[in-house]
Order: sequence, then C-alpha cells, then structure tokens
Amino acid sequence: MKKIIKYIFSLLLLTIVLNSCEVDRTEAVFDEAPSIRIDENIEELRTFLLSQEEGYSGVYFPNNSIVGGVNFHMKFTEDLRVKITSDFKSNTELTDTRYDIVTGTTAAELVFTSGSRHITDLIQDGDQGFNTFYGGNSFQYVGEENGVISFKEVRSDGLFVISPSGFTDFETESVASADLTYATREAFTEIDCETASVYDNLVLAVNNAGETTNYILNYDSRNFFFDAGTTDENGESTRQGLGVAFTFIDGQEAIQISPALEVGENSFENFILDSGADKVQYVANVNGVTASISQTSLSAPTGEDVMELPGSIYVYDVADGTNPLLSPCFTETVLDQMNTNLDLRFGAGTLKFSFYYLFLNLEGGCSNLAIFLEDETGGLYRANYCIVANIENNTMFFEYLGPYSGVNDAFFEENLQPLMDFFSGPQGLLYTNEGSFSGSINGYLNAAGAFTSLDNPSLRSYGYFFP
Repeated sequence: MKKIIKYIFSLLLLTIVLNSCEVDRTEAVFDEAPSIRIDENIEELRTFLLSQEEGYSGVYFPNNSIVGGVNFHMKFTEDLRVKITSDFKSNTELTDTRYDIVTGTTAAELVFTSGSRHITDLIQDGDQGFNTFYGGNSFQYVGEENGVISFKEVRSDGLFVISPSGFTDFETESVASADLTYATREAFTEIDCETASVYDNLVLAVNNAGETTNYILNYDSRNFFFDAGTTDENGESTRQGLGVAFTFIDGQEAIQISPALEVGENSFENFILDSGADKVQYVANVNGVTASISQTSLSAPTGEDVMELPGSIYVYDVADGTNPLLSPCFTETVLDQMNTNLDLRFGAGTLKFSFYYLFLNLEGGCSNLAIFLEDETGGLYRANYCIVANIENNTMFFEYLGPYSGVNDAFFEENLQPLMDFFSGPQGLLYTNEGSFSGSINGYLNAAGAFTSLDNPSLRSYGYFFP
C-alpha cells in the first residue's frame, strides 16, 4: 500500500514539474494577445480606408462557385459615413450610408451598418438580387499589400478586393465608371435572335507553344457566370464554373474571372480588351502563354441517338432557376413571349408561365405537351397539346395536331403557341445529353438534356427527365 501511495505521489510531482516547464505556445507564436492584435488591425484598416481622398474601387465576388462579381466604388469619411456606387443594377446613383470597423472573431471586420441598395440588392431574393441569398454586409479584413486591401465574407466565402480609385472627382467619376461597366456587361449578352446560333460559341482559348485548348463558355447573364467545358485528346470532358466581372484593370476594359482558370502551371484571371482585334476579344498573357475570350463559330454536334433518351417525361420549371444551356433567345422569344401574350389578354401578372412537362410517345401517338400557368395566388392551370414525334436521321420532329379536349386547352392555345411552334419547327430539333440537371436554384441527379431548333438555332431548351 505504501508503495502505491509513493508511486502516485511521484506521478503528481512529475506532473507539477512538467507543467512548470511547459511553454506558453500563444506567447511563442504571437507577441501580444489576440484582442490587442485585432485592435491594431482596426486602427490599421481605418488608416488605410481614410488615406484615399478619392476613395477605393474593387470587385466583390459574393460566391464565385455560383455567381460572378460586381464593381464597387467607395469613399470613406472619418465620421463613419461612406458613399457607395456599384454596377449591379442600372441605377448607379451614389448612396450615403454608415459603416464601422469592429472586432470580429479573429480579425477586424468592415461592416456596413445601415442599408445601401448597392449592398442590399445583392443579398435579396428573387427579382431583387441573385437567384438565391449570397453575400453579406460584413467583411473580415485579410490584409493590405501595395495599396490593395483584401476582405473575406465569411458566411459565403465571398471575396472583396479594393484598391485606390485613381479618380480626381469621386462623385462624378465613380458613377461614370459604374455606368460604363454596367453597359459593357449588358452589351456582352446582346443577341440578334434572328441570326444568332447557340453554336456561335463563346470560347476561352489557351494557346501554348502552338497547342490550343478550347473551353466552351456558356454564359449565365443573370448571375454573371461562365459554365466552362473542355474535352481532352482522349475524349474526356470536364466542366467548371467561373464567376465573371466586367471591370477596369490599369485603366483598361477587362474581364476578371474567379476562381482563376488553371491550365498546366499557368493561372489566368485578368483578360484585357484587345481594342485592335477585328472582333470583341479579351486577352491574358501569362509566362508567354496566351489565353483569349471571344465568339468563335464551331460546327454543330451531330446529336445523340434520340431513340435512347434517358427518360419518357421531359421537364422544364422556372422555379429551378437558370442554366447557361437554356439559350437567351429561347427565354426571350418563347418563354417571355408567352408571358407577354398572357399579360395582354388577362392583365399584367394575372397569369404567368410556370413549367411544362413533355410526355413523350415514340410509338406514333400523341406526345402530350402539358403547360402549367400560375396565378397571383400560386394556383395552377394546366393546358394540354398533342404533338406527334417522328425521328429521322438522328433528328426529332414533332407535328402539332392541336389542343386536347380539356377546358383550358383551346382556351389558352393562342397565348401558349410560341412553345408549340418551338417543338414543331419543320426542320426538327437536335437533342444532346447534358449530364445531370443543374439549375442556379435547384440541381437534381436526373439526367438533363437540351433540344436545339434547326429552324432557328438561337433557340435551345434545357430540362431534365423522369423515367
């Protein structure tokens, strides 16, 4: 028993000795307490923000895995006021709001404490902002290097980087700059739906020692986002998302992508407008390797074997959000036109297109095109139309035979005719498999596919299948 007590006493004594020798790792790594470091960060950031009489300019990527970037111009004052403009929407007028620099969990944080529409528009839902909730009004200070200040929006991993504006008159030049980048972004998506083709592809081409790698860029104009796809020499396809910002770099019009595109050992992020090119083209040069973004005509695919469609029910639903494969001209001349027809007949917003189901019958009978409309209370109205499928030379043809006999079918036929016209064009539709379904709001494991009109190749639908 005495031996046991002696042994326990020895262990306790050893523990005391070891603890007395233990190094304070906090003091070894940092010379001061975290709270003191954060206080110093606050003063450092305040000094930087107030050092520029003509303010700062920069790009905010709220979530570069889903959406692109927005240009901001900000002028900070000692009385904790900040004037802000941005190019997120067409209204670029300056707002005057409050800010503060506060103690965050691990670093100083820049917080916009009262609402500016340039901030709140980004983080609203639906028509007020991006398709879902991104971004915030609180930014963790990362650091400063050569006048460039970096922040991180912790909740959504947003990236916000600003640098001195270079303006001589902030109030006029900031708004003019936002107007110009907004107009450039809008012009980038302008399409003549009478002459355009979804095969006039936007291509990011990387040329390295005579070898070119092409990334086909499907651009989502609502969310400022590229869906980039490429195929290697073995026929293996890969896709990745790239946030897009139309901005200025060293006074030159530019496209900035985030995250940067990694090709081999090179990283491409900033593409400068080539004003000497015979077409709109943005160019980046890294370590002697050139990458460019421009419109390039590529040959149309031959399409898939439509007899091997991945399901018998094809669905498109507005509630799933956008996808770059859904062509802007299909949205404009088919979906939007149906809503225009409904507004003219029943009054603005009384009824609107919601979704459609195409129940496919490849045995010669009617395929049922079921179109669903939604009223102001969320109530649904269904209208059914018969289109007969025929397959020739890997092309799908639909012949429109008219409405079924339901009470809504003939009643809504004239208003919904654009969708029947799309499916029943005389030259048919080219079908392509598009992997699993991905919308900006919802994504599913269901197989996705696209139908492109051969009568007007600017029109391409995108949806998913049920078995």
